[in-house]
Amino acid sequence: MGAAERGMLRTMENCIETLAGKTVAGSVMEGSDEIARTSDKRGIAEWVEGAMERLDASTDEKTRIQIMVNCGYNCAKVNNAIIKRAKARRTRFKTIDEFLAAEQRKPLKGTRLVREKDVLYQFYTPRAFTKPMRCYCSLLRDLPPEHVVSRTYCHCSKGFVTKYWEALLDRPVKVDIIQSAISGADECKFAIHL
Repeated sequence: MGAAERGMLRTMENCIETLAGKTVAGSVMEGSDEIARTSDKRGIAEWVEGAMERLDASTDEKTRIQIMVNCGYNCAKVNNAIIKRAKARRTRFKTIDEFLAAEQRKPLKGTRLVREKDVLYQFYTPRAFTKPMRCYCSLLRDLPPEHVVSRTYCHCSKGFVTKYWEALLDRPVKVDIIQSAISGADECKFAIHL
């Protein structure tokens, strides 16, 4: 496992500890020290699958969602270059409508956007990427096709998507998860309420 993934595990543990306490964090993160020393990507993905099962079993829905949203906020900070590039593209257009139309015509690889009135649907299609994967998150890329992970984990992506669109729109946005590739759908779908 690389330094980035180890950092992701530390962030997850810190978020759990902050919102659910040290005991819950210890339970959910059981085995994370061993998994952090491996390069077995399938094993890492299966460990995350189990961690989400433990998180679901040990916290209420509101808490576990906020834990993973906070992980996504951190991911947006760490991967801020993606947001900066999008903001640079945004400056080429006078209005948000012009920008969104351009993004729909030429989406980033493995994504697409569909606008229906005041809702923008953002799709992630990791199976259609250059190297097909289950999730763009490096912790779950090699999740076996027959495995299904709790949608709890996808609230991390929801946090990232929220920060991404808030930066582009320069205001708070509401984001909903409609479907998830790691939870059985062919692609992820988020609704961004404009």
